[in-house]
Amino acid sequence: MLGGTKDGRDISRNLLDMGYKVIVTVTTEYGQELLGKEDRMKVYCYKLEESSFKDIVNKEKIKIIVDATHPYATEISKLAMSISNQMDIPYMRFERKGIHHGDVIEVNDFEEAVEYLKYTKGNIMLTTGSKNLDIFAKNLEKERLYARVLPTSNVIERCEGLGINAGHIIGIQGPFDKELNKSLFNQYNIDYMVTKESGNTGGTSEKIQGAIELGIKVVLVKRPKIVYRNIFCDLDKLIKKIKEEVN
Repeated sequence: MLGGTKDGRDISRNLLDMGYKVIVTVTTEYGQELLGKEDRMKVYCYKLEESSFKDIVNKEKIKIIVDATHPYATEISKLAMSISNQMDIPYMRFERKGIHHGDVIEVNDFEEAVEYLKYTKGNIMLTTGSKNLDIFAKNLEKERLYARVLPTSNVIERCEGLGINAGHIIGIQGPFDKELNKSLFNQYNIDYMVTKESGNTGGTSEKIQGAIELGIKVVLVKRPKIVYRNIFCDLDKLIKKIKEEVN
């Protein structure tokens, strides 16, 4: 299980309840903590390269690769499909259903989001995580930026290292309902909100709906274009297919 998302945790628990042994890979200690401890679940916590991926497959006698990573984590998905081909192991991708809102500004990537925001005025709330904060911090006025990020020490340090001061760092773990999103937008007098097309599981709908109701312009970074194999958007269908492959 390539995890790190709520989807990955849900699928893992379903498989554990059915008696399967699950090997989960995540890239952060926070992701490892969210998984909790299960007797039949083993967790590897580091970024996988081709050699380490193959080592785990051989060591753990992996029969199926289930990719439940974030829609924007394209490199690990590409690597997983390559390993699947090389080692002749079935690959299955669980993809959150996308959501569609007409009243948003769609951009293809973070650079395009920055280019749009350069010619605007007003406060900006970034809800795209800490990984791509540097693109915004280096190209926009920092006093306009409010970063909504996970409240972990390394993430806060990253924000500070980019020159985002404490009053502009909103350390909080989502997802949130619409009303809490609206409260945060109001608290910081937000005019623009940047988010990713993460799907309903990531609380994207609640963020967008709250922003639109307050008249805040939404900049939506579309999902990267990647051709997956064996995509499932329905958890039950994925579990059924796994059972067929294993049995």
